[in-house]
Amino acid sequence: MRRFVIAVSVFLTSFLIAVTASAQLSDGVIEKDVRDTMTAWHLPGLAIAVVQNDRVIFVKGYGIKEIGKSDPVTADTLFEIGSTTKAFTATAMAMLADEKKLSWDDPVRNYVAGFHISDACTDSLITLRDIASHRSGVARHDELWDDSDFSRDELIKRIGAMKISKPIRTAYQYNNLMFVTAGEAAASAAKMPWEELIRTRIFAPLGMTESRIAFADWPASDHATGHRWDDKGERAAIQPMRNYDALAPAGTIKSSAHDMAQWLRFQLAGGVIDGKRLLSEIALDETHTPQTIIPLGPATRALYPDTNFLTYALGWNASDYHGELLVAHAGALNGFRTNVALLPKRHLGIFILENVGRGSALAALRNTILDQFLSAPARNWNADLLDVEKSAALEANLKRAEREAKRATAPKPSHDLTAYAGTFHNAGFGDATIAVVNGALVLHWERLTIPLVHENYDTFSAIDTVEDIDESVPFRLGADGDVKAFTLFGEEFVRP
Repeated sequence: MRRFVIAVSVFLTSFLIAVTASAQLSDGVIEKDVRDTMTAWHLPGLAIAVVQNDRVIFVKGYGIKEIGKSDPVTADTLFEIGSTTKAFTATAMAMLADEKKLSWDDPVRNYVAGFHISDACTDSLITLRDIASHRSGVARHDELWDDSDFSRDELIKRIGAMKISKPIRTAYQYNNLMFVTAGEAAASAAKMPWEELIRTRIFAPLGMTESRIAFADWPASDHATGHRWDDKGERAAIQPMRNYDALAPAGTIKSSAHDMAQWLRFQLAGGVIDGKRLLSEIALDETHTPQTIIPLGPATRALYPDTNFLTYALGWNASDYHGELLVAHAGALNGFRTNVALLPKRHLGIFILENVGRGSALAALRNTILDQFLSAPARNWNADLLDVEKSAALEANLKRAEREAKRATAPKPSHDLTAYAGTFHNAGFGDATIAVVNGALVLHWERLTIPLVHENYDTFSAIDTVEDIDESVPFRLGADGDVKAFTLFGEEFVRP
C-alpha cells in the first residue's frame, strides 16, 4: 500500500510540474515573446519550435521570407541552420561509435587520408575528439572556405598546413574546418558520403522530410531569403546566397521549424524517436558532455550574464543557466541565424530560425522563454542585448574614426608603391598578389580583390564592407630594406 501511495504521489507531482510548465509556455505567452522580439530587432522573418516532454507544444512561422515581398514564413519554410549543423555531425559520429566503427579517441589520420597538422607533436596526438571539441591548437581561418572555391579535400589539406597557434588541448579555438574534417572521418567510417550519412541515419528516421543539404536543392525549396543588417541605416538588405557545399559537415543543413522540432524530440528523448532507438543514451550523452573550457571574458559575460561556466562538448555548448544544465548552440550563414537550446532535465527544447544577421535577437528570445519556463526573475532581454549590440557598434565606430583621423597625418610608406607589388606565398592560403592599380595597392587572393588603404609607414589595411573585411596588412622589410613579406588574416605571406 505504501508503494502505491508513493507511486501516486510521484505521478501527481510529475503531472503538476508538467501542467505548470505547459501553462508557462502557453501559445499566447510564446506568441507575445516572438512578436516583441521581432519588433525590437526589426526582424523580417522568424520560425520557432518548442518541444516539451516529447511533444511539439509550439511550432510556427512569422513575418516574411524576403523584404519587399509578402510571402509569409511558415513552420515549413527552410532556413540555413549554420553551425547548429555540427550537432548532426557529432550525433552521426556517436552512432558510429555505438556500432564500434570509430572511437572518439582514435587518431584522425585513421579515417582521413592525407590529414596532417604542420606541427609534428600535434600531428602525432590529434584525435576525433580534439577536432570535434575545438581544441586542435589550430586557429579557425574561416577565410579559407568563406572567400574561396576550394574543394572539401583541399580545405582539409590547407587548414592542416597552417601553423598552430596553441599547443593541442590547451585552449578553446573554434574551428569550422576541423569539423569539416570530423564529418569526412564519419563518412570514411560509415563508407558513404557525409550527406548520405545524415540523410539516411538522421533525416529519414526522424521524419525530417523537408530538410536539405546541397546548394543545388535550395532554389526549388520553400525557403526564406537571407539578409544582412545595416547598423547605420537600421535596416535589412538582401544577402546573396553563396554555395558553401564544401563546408557541409560544419554548417550547411537547411531546415524548418517543423523538421527541427523532430530533432529536438530525438535529442531530449536520449536517442529515441517515436519508440525507435537510433543510438544508445550513453553515446548521445557523450556529445552533451563538456570537453573544452571556454573562458568567460567580458564580451561573453555581456551576452551570458547568468552563466557561471561555459564549455564546448561535441557539436554543442554545455553551460549552466539558473542552476540548470543548458545544452545549446548558435548558427550563422548566408544572412541567416539560428539558436537551439536544450534543458535536458526539464525535457524542454527550443529551436529558433531567422533570416537576418542579428544573432543576439535569438539569444534574447531564447532566454526570455527559458526564464518563463524556469520561473526566473523577469528580465527585458531584448533591451539588454540591444544595448550590448549598440555598445559594440559604437566602440567599433570610434576606433574607425580614430584610425581615419590618424591616417591623414601618418608617415608615408618607406618605399614607392611598386616595391610592395608581387606574388607572396603562405603554406595554407597559397599565393596572393599585390598590384599597383590607379596609384594604389590592390590585394588579390582567391575570391577577394581588395584595395589597400595606407595606415602608417609600411602598414596598410584591407577594407571591404561588402565582405565584412577590415584587416591590418603590415609589410615586413628584410635586412637589405627590401619588402620581403606581409601579414594578412594573422598569417605571413612571403615573397618567394
